Amino acid sequence: REDILKICRFHASESDKMISLDEYLDSMKDAQDTIYYMTGESAASLRNSPQLEGFKSRGLNVLLMTDTVDSFWLQNVYDYKDKKFKSITKGTIDLSAFDPKDKKEETEKTESKEDDKTQTLLEKLKEELKEHVHDVQKSSRLTDSAVCLVAPENAVDMHMESVLKIQQQYAPQTKPVLEVNTNHALIKKLAQLNDDTLSKDAAWLLLDQARIIQGQPVPDPSAFARRLSAFMEKGLAA
Repeated sequence: REDILKICRFHASESDKMISLDEYLDSMKDAQDTIYYMTGESAASLRNSPQLEGFKSRGLNVLLMTDTVDSFWLQNVYDYKDKKFKSITKGTIDLSAFDPKDKKEETEKTESKEDDKTQTLLEKLKEELKEHVHDVQKSSRLTDSAVCLVAPENAVDMHMESVLKIQQQYAPQTKPVLEVNTNHALIKKLAQLNDDTLSKDAAWLLLDQARIIQGQPVPDPSAFARRLSAFMEKGLAA
């Protein structure tokens, strides 16, 4: 296994060429003890994934796995040279260790001012979407996008789940987690809303937006279009 892994080559977010695992280890940050990866259809599509934003902004290299078999062998190979593999589209990931000190202090000040209203918004979203998501939580993955979907820690990785659906009769056992970028301008405005009807529509629009980004179909296109029109009408009237 070790010998095979040595000769494998992978696409990577911080490289224009395919690299080895040893080259990946050489590119790791001082505080990094994990080999980050994500799986998908192509390197080009993975490079545009919202889940990758926080890693790119911090210069963290992420392996981009594009072969179908990658989703399966990674379930059995847990580490390479004592560095564990970690999917960036699954479970909670804390990237604060890679932030400069001044950015950490600025983030803490901002969070302390907006924490109550933001937490209330997250709780409203979770209540409204409870039949469709496992949880709604603040994201450290996102920098530009408002929301994204990830798999819970003990669930099947989202790309592997889609592969299993195609390959065999497979029904997902868990719901996805909706991660929210609390620094996004849209989320900050939603946190200030006192309109319950508008807040409910916003919850569903955010979930459908995350589904579209993930390449998933929107279950109810008519409801999506209605909610989107209502939001656009509100915006034009403001």
